[in-house]
Amino acid sequence: MGVQEIVSGHTHATGQRIRAQEVVWLVQDTTLLHDGTTQPQAGMGTVKSKTRAEYLLHLTVAFTPERVNGGVAGRQVWQRPAEPVAQQRTSKPIAEQERYRWLAGDRGAWEITQTCPATLGVNLADREGDIQEWLVAARRREPPQRAEVSIRAKCHRRLAPGAAQRYVWVERQQTPSLGPLTLPLARQPERPPRQVTLAVTATPVTFRGARRPGGKLPPIEVSAVYAKEPSPPPGEAPVEWLLLTSLPVRDFARACTVVPWYRCRWEIALFFRVLKQGCQIEQVRGQTEQRLLNALALYVIVAWRIHNITMAGPGLS
Repeated sequence: MGVQEIVSGHTHATGQRIRAQEVVWLVQDTTLLHDGTTQPQAGMGTVKSKTRAEYLLHLTVAFTPERVNGGVAGRQVWQRPAEPVAQQRTSKPIAEQERYRWLAGDRGAWEITQTCPATLGVNLADREGDIQEWLVAARRREPPQRAEVSIRAKCHRRLAPGAAQRYVWVERQQTPSLGPLTLPLARQPERPPRQVTLAVTATPVTFRGARRPGGKLPPIEVSAVYAKEPSPPPGEAPVEWLLLTSLPVRDFARACTVVPWYRCRWEIALFFRVLKQGCQIEQVRGQTEQRLLNALALYVIVAWRIHNITMAGPGLS
């Protein structure tokens, strides 16, 4: 039995759960899996050497507005080459780069939304997903056929048009606030949970076409939602998020919808915790790579069920 046979039933059921919702967040993220083994050294008695095999797991997980895990809608597993290839990023097309996983996940989300015409599917990603090709690909599809996208910005991109050099972060920081938004902030290793009040702005922006191997990308227009904490507690850095979205956001009310949506992205971190600490997937040992991939496919479904019960528990009858 292969991976597709193992996950086919779960994938079908996930599609059914998505179709039952008006809005679904399709959260993408990547985690690193360590598969460590010990091997005896020939002629060295009991002395053993530790070998490590690392796999990267990139998932697209569907969440309801109540933050209930609706199922794993897409999965990608791979290993990095032995030799570093980061220096080749500027010379390779994105389809040959590791970060293409975000665009592959977007296409998988788009295929799902085609079977759920009454559901608004919104891709959510943290700063690692801030890739201009992803924004271009999302905007090329006309609504309602496309899966929308909302990404936390990392890059300091130039804006168009105009001869003067204008940058998105600087302009958003200088834009007057539309109003305050108060949200609960989850506990982090470096800080306790607390309430945070953010000053929110929302404006459309157009990015210049970025240079890539083989030519330039076209200019791309998106909505930029900027939220910053003007008065953080003493000793703490202010919360500051710049969200880029394909959704039309031109007023305070819509911005107050997009910002809480981004917070749902953290749910996938809890899901990975269930998979790694609860299911202990990194302790699984397979004699072949295929057995390991089959076990991973099965444990992802088990982790989904555990996470689903955890979030839906208070509402169970």
